[in-house]
Amino acid sequence: MSGGDGGGGGDGSYWPPGSDGSIGPSRPTCPGQETTLTGTVFAPNGVDPVPGASVFIPQNVPELFPPEVRCEVCGSLGGSMNLWYTTSAFDGSFKLDGVCPGKRPLVFQNGRFRRFITVDVPAKTTLALPASDTRLPKRNQELSPTDAIPKIAVATGDYDKMECVLRKLGLEDKAFDRYEDAKVLTTSPALPTFGSLVGDLNKMKTYNIIFVNCTSNTFEDELKKATVRQNIAAYMKAGGRFYVTDWSYDWIEQVEAFSPFIDFEPGASGAAPEAQNAAALGADGLKIQATIKDPSMEKWLGLVKASTGSTIPIEHFLTDWVIMSTIGKDVKLWVEGPIKSRTGSINGTRPLTVTFNFENCGKILYTSYHTEGRDDELLSFLPKPYPSYCGTGAWSPQDRILEYLIFDIANCVKPIE
Repeated sequence: MSGGDGGGGGDGSYWPPGSDGSIGPSRPTCPGQETTLTGTVFAPNGVDPVPGASVFIPQNVPELFPPEVRCEVCGSLGGSMNLWYTTSAFDGSFKLDGVCPGKRPLVFQNGRFRRFITVDVPAKTTLALPASDTRLPKRNQELSPTDAIPKIAVATGDYDKMECVLRKLGLEDKAFDRYEDAKVLTTSPALPTFGSLVGDLNKMKTYNIIFVNCTSNTFEDELKKATVRQNIAAYMKAGGRFYVTDWSYDWIEQVEAFSPFIDFEPGASGAAPEAQNAAALGADGLKIQATIKDPSMEKWLGLVKASTGSTIPIEHFLTDWVIMSTIGKDVKLWVEGPIKSRTGSINGTRPLTVTFNFENCGKILYTSYHTEGRDDELLSFLPKPYPSYCGTGAWSPQDRILEYLIFDIANCVKPIE
């Protein structure tokens, strides 16, 4: 949940281009009448704070987002056309200073998550906005024609259920599309296959984010097709986002353009892809204290009571989970921890959650662990219907990490720190 769509630094209002006579809109002035707007940007569930979100009063009502992915680097989504601008702090709070009174359009935005409201700004005061106004939408056009969420595809899995995290986040079930990628826990009625998505570049480009759950290598034979690998790389180059967990790592490793970023076990292998499933070596049942490597994530996880200081408990490592060996200099390390392989021959501290940019437009996340899985269904080989298999359980620590990174990967692209 870092970065923003325009400028500013989260600690005050942004003075946009044009205020000093340069190219851009002229910011209204109202000496002695200025008001401060305050509040907290929340996830669609209205509870979880969103740091790094853009909060701004635009010169004009924002246009609808285009119907396909675009290269959206930070600063490219209208920042120069905003009259007042700031970003939310780690706890989602914001303070927009110097706003002149009158009816003002106000936008809360994190990538293609966008809420649009109109505020009747009084003079010479501080106006605290309620959470009902400042949460991001649950679906497109929820309360305003310009309310928006990213278009999301989820490849289902036998061991992971990212779609359930999206529900906890507050998105409505019809706000994202599911594709079948499970082998055992298949969905009834039948879903379109994940193979049908990755085989169609034009269809892929209609989605801003594609989540690939950990599963039983169901459609990974598709990766033997050069056209499929080229489709994935072209989707990312166009501005797509790819969110991949555990056994599904080959959707990164087998794409020649991506494999140099992460070197998976066993051992150093250079930039070339290794054999499929070669890194599935992890020991079952690990329960570790992992280290959070990003200060902003650390503060946010502490805020939602998922961690203590710089450490966070992570479990639900299944047999033969995928181990990363090393990461490149242009890869962002979020979480690392002490691990061991099934045979005990590989151990020590390893990266567990990473992201990297591709061609300065796309974003890719890989994590070796995932959400709490579908174990009870696997024991009986009787899949539950969606969304009943999501249950009503509380957030796990690993859920919270992945929640944070949903907003980070959805946001505009900025250089890896």
